[in-house]
Amino acid sequence: MSRDNLPHVPLLINGEFVQSKSTEWREVVNPATQERLARVPMATADEVAAAIASAQAAFKTWRKTPIGQRARIFLKLQQLIRDNIKSLAATLTAEQGKTLADAEGDVFRGLEVVEHAANIGSL
Repeated sequence: MSRDNLPHVPLLINGEFVQSKSTEWREVVNPATQERLARVPMATADEVAAAIASAQAAFKTWRKTPIGQRARIFLKLQQLIRDNIKSLAATLTAEQGKTLADAEGDVFRGLEVVEHAANIGSL
């Protein structure tokens, strides 16, 4: 937490959460209430380069992953989204000022994309 008690959102690089070394941060504000929710870093050039390098390395393995195994990963993601749809929608509502029903619709549309990806092998 920062001195003003706002949580600082970490970066996710190479499968690990890391605290940014950035000196530039942006506040996440609920547009409906103007409540300050968190601070997110404007990642440094080195942090961006590390994230890109990690993604490039991961792709070398992912592209060799059999389609059935990929589908199982997407099915697990699908279940995680289903299990957390209310929480995900609440986060969208707080961050974007959407109504809860609209946010749930957005999460559901994202779920449909994951379902499609899970079934791409049979298409």
